[in-house]
Amino acid sequence: MGSQLIAYGAPLSIGIILLSALALAVYGAQRGRRAREARTLSVVPLFHAFADEVGRAAEEGTSIHVALGNGGLLGEDSMVSVAALQGLSGLTELSTAYDTPPFITTGDPTLYILADNQIREAHMRLGTMDHYQAASVRFVAPTPSLYAAAAGTLCNDEAVGTNISLGSFGAEISLLTHTTAAKGIKGYGGTTAAPGLAALYPELEADEVAIGEELFAGGAEATGRLSSWAGLRAQDLLRWLVIIGIVIMAILSLMGISVS
Repeated sequence: MGSQLIAYGAPLSIGIILLSALALAVYGAQRGRRAREARTLSVVPLFHAFADEVGRAAEEGTSIHVALGNGGLLGEDSMVSVAALQGLSGLTELSTAYDTPPFITTGDPTLYILADNQIREAHMRLGTMDHYQAASVRFVAPTPSLYAAAAGTLCNDEAVGTNISLGSFGAEISLLTHTTAAKGIKGYGGTTAAPGLAALYPELEADEVAIGEELFAGGAEATGRLSSWAGLRAQDLLRWLVIIGIVIMAILSLMGISVS
């Protein structure tokens, strides 16, 4: 009897996991649709300002610099960099349509490839591959401090009207934000690390910064896609389930009940 239970245990566990994943997907889709229609999810002003910056850059003949930092796709900050690119997808599409593609700098080769691919795909969707410029994305330096200094120098030398620092940054990002602020360049930024946020805050207004997990809302805010809103709602549910689980484990531990 025991062996039969063990034999059926694995398929049953897999079935429960699959059903839970399906339930989360359905829940996320329903809640995501409602959130998109009613905008009940917290709005991050940063991502809604990008469209105005694209229009301003087109009118003034300036460019938009996007600093993605050194958060490579093979490191621990990979999800931060992916979230940053998702948040920039709306800007990439619109600026490509205006024929004013952003000027993107990275400090990691893998991130360079992903950013360049995003620019290429935007041109392909619009049928403007003949306007694609390989220099739109540049790998400038392999270390954080050198990257921030080099990106600041490029912004100082070129006709940049807006600087967006979005991704994985530490305190070194102040080298870039201070340079752009001194030149009167409009700035936006967002990161998940406390040292990076501390460096961004002195130069930016509160509505120009994406703080922590707000960065991961960029894809939904920028594109309005149902799949992105659904993913955010599913993440919210999972977060609460984890919190509830931690609280229950703490209570059981205080009562002297072992769950191991």
